[in-house]
Amino acid sequence: MYKVLVVDDEPTVREGMRAIIPWEDYGFEITAVANDGYTALDKYRELSPDVIISDIRMPGMDGLELLKNLHEIDHTIQCLILSGYADFDYAKKAIQSNAAGYLLKPIDEEELVDYLNKVKKELEKQQKVTQLTVIDAERKRDSFILSMLLKKERASSEVIFEAKQFDLEWDKYEILLIRLEEMNEHDSTIITIKSKIQKIIKTNHKGIVFSNEPYVAVLMESKLNNKKERLLLFGEIKDMLNSIHVSFTVASGKPVTDISEINVSYNMATQLIHNKFFFPKDELLSEGKEVIKRQNNKCVDMDESIDKLYFALDIGIEDSIETIISEIAYLAEEIYSEDEVKRSYVYVLTTALNKLLISKPEKAAYISSVLEKVLEVYQQKSMIDLQSFVSALVVSVYNKMEYDANTDDQLKRLLVLIDSRYNENLKLDKLADLLNYNSAYLGKLFKKYTGEYFNTYLDKVRIMNAKRLLIEGKKVYQVAEIIGYNNVDYFHSKFKKYVGTSPSAYRRNKQAKIE
Repeated sequence: MYKVLVVDDEPTVREGMRAIIPWEDYGFEITAVANDGYTALDKYRELSPDVIISDIRMPGMDGLELLKNLHEIDHTIQCLILSGYADFDYAKKAIQSNAAGYLLKPIDEEELVDYLNKVKKELEKQQKVTQLTVIDAERKRDSFILSMLLKKERASSEVIFEAKQFDLEWDKYEILLIRLEEMNEHDSTIITIKSKIQKIIKTNHKGIVFSNEPYVAVLMESKLNNKKERLLLFGEIKDMLNSIHVSFTVASGKPVTDISEINVSYNMATQLIHNKFFFPKDELLSEGKEVIKRQNNKCVDMDESIDKLYFALDIGIEDSIETIISEIAYLAEEIYSEDEVKRSYVYVLTTALNKLLISKPEKAAYISSVLEKVLEVYQQKSMIDLQSFVSALVVSVYNKMEYDANTDDQLKRLLVLIDSRYNENLKLDKLADLLNYNSAYLGKLFKKYTGEYFNTYLDKVRIMNAKRLLIEGKKVYQVAEIIGYNNVDYFHSKFKKYVGTSPSAYRRNKQAKIE
C-alpha cells in the first residue's frame, strides 16, 4: 500500500477524503492528515508518505510553498493540488512546480481515481529504478567484499575509499559462514534463504549478507560483546532454517581489524565447516569448540592402545574403557582428518577383538558378530556419534565376557594377567594407566604384594614357562619367541640369570634325568 498524507485547513475536507473512495482498492491508504503546511512537513519527515494531497490556499504556508519545500527534500515526491475554480492561476503555478495533478473542489471521484492510477504507475516506475539502483550498489559492494576474500591486488588507498563508500569503516570484521547441505548453487531456495537472513540482519544486527558458492555469508561488525551477538544471530538463523527443514552448518571465523584481511576470518570459517565432524552437532562452529583438541604433548601409540583395549576386555577392567576409546582419536597422523580417525578406530577395534577372539574361544561366535559391526564406524556422522557407537560396541563385549569373581582386587587381576598373558608385551606403565594408577606407585604396591619387582616377576613367570617348553622338546629360538622374548641372545642371558645354566644345558640335564 502506498501512503497518503492529506493537507487541508478545512476539517470537513480532511475527514471527507477518507470516505470519498475505497482507497485500498486502488493500492493506497490515508495514513495521516494535516491542517497546514508546517504540520504537513513535520508529518512528512515522520512518516515518509508516498503521495501528498494538499489544498492550495492555507494560512501560514500555502500549498505551493509546501510543494516547493517538499521537492527540496525529495524531488520525486508525488503531489496532487486541490483548489476552487477561482484559483486557476495557482493551478498553472502548481503544474509548473511539478505537481502530479490538479483537482477542483468539490472533488470528482473518477478524476481522483484517474490521477491516483497515474501516480501509482509513476511510483511503481520509481520503485523499480530504486530497486535497480540498490541492486547495483549491492552488487558493487559484494564484488568489493569478494575481492577482499580473494586477496586481489588493490592499492590501500583504493580499499580505504571503497570501504568508506560502502559504509564498511568498522573497527573489527568477522565472517559468519552458512553452508546449506544437500543444495546446489541453482536451487531457488537459496535465494529465499538469503533474503530471510538479510531480513534478520536488517532487523536486529549490523552486517552484510552476500553469497560465495556454496556458502551464504554474513560480514559482521565485531564488537567487544560479539560472542553474545554472534550466538544470538546464530540462534535466529538456526530457528529460521529449522522452520523450513533445511540442513545446514554455520561457522564463525576469528575477528580481524582490517577489511583487507577478512579472508583470514573467511578461511578459518571454511576450515571449521570442513572439520564439522569434530564439533558438537547443531551448534555454531568456532575455534576451540572441537570435541577433540590438538595437543602437542599428546603421544599415543597404536600397539599400546590395542593392548590396553584388549587387556581391559580380557581381564575385565571396565573403568578404563572410556579413556581408551577417547585416546584412539589421537592415533591419526592428522587429528582433524575424518577418514584417518575412523581408520584408527577400525584398526584398533578389529585388532584388539581378534586378539580377544583367540584368548576367549568360548565367545568366538559373539566376538565375530561384533567384528562384523565394526565397519559401521564409517557411517557415523560426527565424532560424538562415533565415540558413542564405539563405546556401546565395546561395553557390549565387556558385558558378554565372564570374569573371575575372585579377581576384583586390582593387584590380583594384574597377577592373573601376567600368569595368563606373560608372552604379551606387558609394561608396568601401560598397565598402570589401564588400572588408573601412577606407574611408580603401582610398582611399589606390586613389590609389597609379591615381594618382587614387576619386571622380575614377569621374567620369572616367563622362565618358568620356558622350562616347561624346553622339556617338551621345543627348540631354544622357538621357546624365546613363544614366551615373549624376540631376541634369542637376550633370552639366553635371562635364562642363565635365573636358572644358572643355558637353555640348551637345562634341557639336556632334564632329558638325561628322564632317561
